[in-house]
Amino acid sequence: MNFKREYNKVWKEMVKSEAWKNSLLADRTVKPKEEMDFYTSILDAGIGREDSYNPLMEEEVAFEEKYNTLVSRAYFKIIAEAEKADHRLKKEYEEWNAKKFEAGNKGNVAFRKQLNLINRRYSAHQKMLKGLKSWNILSEYRSDDLRFFKNENRDEVKQMFNTGKEDSAIVNLLIYRLADLYHFEE
Repeated sequence: MNFKREYNKVWKEMVKSEAWKNSLLADRTVKPKEEMDFYTSILDAGIGREDSYNPLMEEEVAFEEKYNTLVSRAYFKIIAEAEKADHRLKKEYEEWNAKKFEAGNKGNVAFRKQLNLINRRYSAHQKMLKGLKSWNILSEYRSDDLRFFKNENRDEVKQMFNTGKEDSAIVNLLIYRLADLYHFEE
């Protein structure tokens, strides 16, 4: 339970940070003022009949804000979980690989199967952690993987959101999908 409290504390600090705010604004590129083109018009600027208030637009904006928050929570949570598991998996990997030189284990088929499984598990874990960290979502130079991931899962999350699913259920789905990107059979 101490992990959850610390995670929530760090999460709140992260969301309030300047880097977080900058990462959210990074997608909205604005031309410098000297590059903007303006023109004058003799037409009266006003709201046309077709530009009336649309409550669906407001709901969509609310969903997008919520969706971005849920994806970010899932992203940081899976990285935190993966880093926590990294120590345990590395220790297991090193122990089993040290045992492979023992005389009794060289011809043991069951030992070789277990060693192979542990090596594959550790390799898949390392690929997942490295791949997720490469997204670097707080950086201006982040990869497009996060955008692709969000686009790929938007409809299912929106359906869950509209049917009243808890945030934790949506975050868990997103974590599963994030891990699924990198845990594949070779």
